[in-house]
Amino acid sequence: MNSVDSIRTSQLVSLPGWDGGNWECELKRPSILAMAASGAIPNPLMKTARRLFYSGVSPDGGDLAEEGRVLLEIARAALVKPSFDELRKAGIELTDEQLVAIFQFTQLGVKALDRFRGFASNNDGDIHGSEVPEQTK
Repeated sequence: MNSVDSIRTSQLVSLPGWDGGNWECELKRPSILAMAASGAIPNPLMKTARRLFYSGVSPDGGDLAEEGRVLLEIARAALVKPSFDELRKAGIELTDEQLVAIFQFTQLGVKALDRFRGFASNNDGDIHGSEVPEQTK
């Protein structure tokens, strides 16, 4: 059985960077339900937070401004090192892609970030040039 001390509360993750590369930070997975219950998500944003919780981020979503405010609150709660406030004080704004990646991490863990990772640099198994079949059936 795990003791409280052995439960990892944060994790080093790789997020999309600002220049096409990756950026490593430490994130934790706060509960959106607990954030709502504690008032960290203001009442006017509850409908949007509920939709994000049950349906995730979608291009057919609701009010974009409200969704952005909820994602910022989730990022504020999730960022450990550097903290959200440390980034802001340094004049660094998170990109839309980073906000979505942080949200997905909070809901699904590190596996949700697979789609943000670049392709592997080892291409030994790839076929090129004359090895590519002429036609596919």
